[in-house]
Amino acid sequence: MRAETWAACRSWLLPALRPEDGDEATLRDEILAGDAQLWAGEGGALVTQCVEGPEGRSLHVWLAGGRLDTILALRPGVEAWARGLGCVCVTIEGRSGWARVLSALGYRRHGEILRRSL
Repeated sequence: MRAETWAACRSWLLPALRPEDGDEATLRDEILAGDAQLWAGEGGALVTQCVEGPEGRSLHVWLAGGRLDTILALRPGVEAWARGLGCVCVTIEGRSGWARVLSALGYRRHGEILRRSL
């Protein structure tokens, strides 16, 4: 991760970081170690993680911040990348507003998680 990329994304992502997720150093360490992926666009960013679960590998959207149009524009490329790694679904844990926005794109609520098959 380039320092200027992090500098651009930092103000979008840190407000979405919950105390139970760790702090800024934890987030940067996860990205630098390759355990999380930073997806940056013009005006927004996502952080994802590939996780193993009962249904197989999934891509979990850990954090998102910035402009909604930018975040949604990142989605097709991120999902294609995840399919290439064998991910069978995408999951998102976030505020209820995400359910309204993402339901039109095939995401469905499963408890506190939004899920979409790939």
